[in-house]
Order: sequence, then structure tokens, then C-alpha cells
Amino acid sequence: WLGIRLEAIGNFIIFFTALFGVVGRDGIESGLVGLSITVALEVTQSLNWSVRMSSELEARIVAVERINEYSKVEREADWINEECRPPEAWPDKGVIEFERFDLRYRENLDLALRGIECEIKQGEKVGIVGRTGAGKSTMTMALFRVVESAGGRIVIDGIPISQLGVHDLRSRLTIIPQDPVVFTGTLRFNLDPFGQYSDEQLWKALDVTHLKTYVSNLEDGLQHAVSEGGANLRFDMIIFITEGGGVRPPSSQYLY
Repeated sequence: WLGIRLEAIGNFIIFFTALFGVVGRDGIESGLVGLSITVALEVTQSLNWSVRMSSELEARIVAVERINEYSKVEREADWINEECRPPEAWPDKGVIEFERFDLRYRENLDLALRGIECEIKQGEKVGIVGRTGAGKSTMTMALFRVVESAGGRIVIDGIPISQLGVHDLRSRLTIIPQDPVVFTGTLRFNLDPFGQYSDEQLWKALDVTHLKTYVSNLEDGLQHAVSEGGANLRFDMIIFITEGGGVRPPSSQYLY
């Protein structure tokens, strides 16, 4: 479609250039007429190049827009706050307290969470239920400080998470996302990316999840190459599961 129209425009330019040369032959030198026609013959190629370059510019300017957008993103909290380091075993109980907690995604937006006041005690398993946009995922983002609070605070085992460095906080919590990220490597690396556990502990975890037989039948066992699908072994006191119904067998998905 575009090529046909560009060719038509180029042909019209060549036609009218030749026509003007014929009509004004008495007042225009023949050399100038020849030069004009030669230049007109290159018009189609120039039009194609111009359109292609403008399309390339429009496509690549998106990268500049992204850089500009990211340059204006507010920097998150310090990686580690030396003035408030949690104990090595924190959180050892897993008690989470929301104290009149508010959250908004940006300053000019309405509150996504307003006045949340609750306490999740040690050993409790709590499910957050609500329609799309009710704030279920927002609460998880708040606990990991992906979005900072607009008021109130969250306290885990007696320590307000706003005082911690984001590394200390996020490394002590576990999340099982709806679409887990798996790294290219071995099965063992995906189960224990930081090399903190022994093979015996990994096999025990696989046994608990009914995957020991499957992994045992693999040619390389824990050294089996993984490209997609998998999970990480963690023993954290607090675990977040997004879309919890998707990881439970159908037989257990009933409300009593």
C-alpha cells in the first residue's frame, strides 16, 4: 500500500518535471532540464528512505522515552540499613501487624489500601479474598516494600519493616508467585540458588512435595539441567502465595 503510493508520487514528480521542460523549452537551458529530470528520478528512492527512517525513529524513540521515565522513578530505600539490622534468626515467630496502614501507588492517586488494622499471629495461615483490584496483590507488595506506605506501618516480629534495608527484609521473606521465575542451570541450583542446604535436605524437601521419585528417575538427579519449571527451597517463617487456588489440588478447593 505504502510502496504503491510512494511510486505514484515519484512518477508524478518525474512526469511534471519533464512536462515543464517541454512547455518551457524556449526559456530553459537543455542542461538544466536534463539535471532536473535526473534528480526527479531519484525522488522515489529518497521518499522510501525517508519513510523508512521516520519509522525507525518512531520505533527507537520509545527507548529514549523509557530512559526518561526511569530517570524520574523515585529511588527505593537503602539496600541495607546499618542502623537497624534484624537478628540472624528474624523473623523467628512470623507475627505480622498492620497498624492503620495506608498505601497509594503515586502521590496523585487515591489510596489503594486504607486504614488496614489486623494482626496475623504465629502459625496462622491467612487467605486474602477479594475481587480483582481489591488490593490482594497490593498487600504483598507492601510487605516487600515494592511500594512504600502512605501512612501507618507494618511490624514483623516487633520490628517495623520501614526501618529495615530492603535486602534484609526481602531476603527473610518468601513469595511463591503465580508465574515463578526459573533460572537456567541445574535442578539443584533452582532449588538452592545460594548453596545453603545439603543434598540430604534437598531430597527431603522433594520427598515432602512428592517429587523425589520423579527426580530420582532423572539421569542426572539434582544435577539435571533445568530450562523451565521449578521451585526454590526456603525455610522462612513467612511465605506468601499469589493465586493460592492455582497451587492446590482440585479435591481440596472446597469451602466448608
